Amino acid sequence: AEVAKGNTVLVDVTADWCLTCQVNKSLVLNRGQVAEILGAGSVIAMKADWTKPDPAISAYLKSFGRFGIPFNVVYGPTAPKGVPLPEILTESAVLAAFERAGGKKALDRR
Repeated sequence: AEVAKGNTVLVDVTADWCLTCQVNKSLVLNRGQVAEILGAGSVIAMKADWTKPDPAISAYLKSFGRFGIPFNVVYGPTAPKGVPLPEILTESAVLAAFERAGGKKALDRR
């Protein structure tokens, strides 16, 4: 629904027990330019919590050929099917996905 409105969305499939997920959050998602963009609302962050098994989340992962986490994907007007990110996030990979999915508007930090 958000993508249909022209918004860019980051989906973070995570779990409390996933150490790599926690590292991705602390080193990339909650820091620097990525955190500024998410905080400004230029990209909408959505979380899928897989701490307890969930068949809907399992099916979502499988639709991308993934069977585990961490898994992050960015959707936007120019990438309605999503831009999957690598398991180990970097600021540059996330920013590139924001731009690919939502254009320059997705990089706005105001």
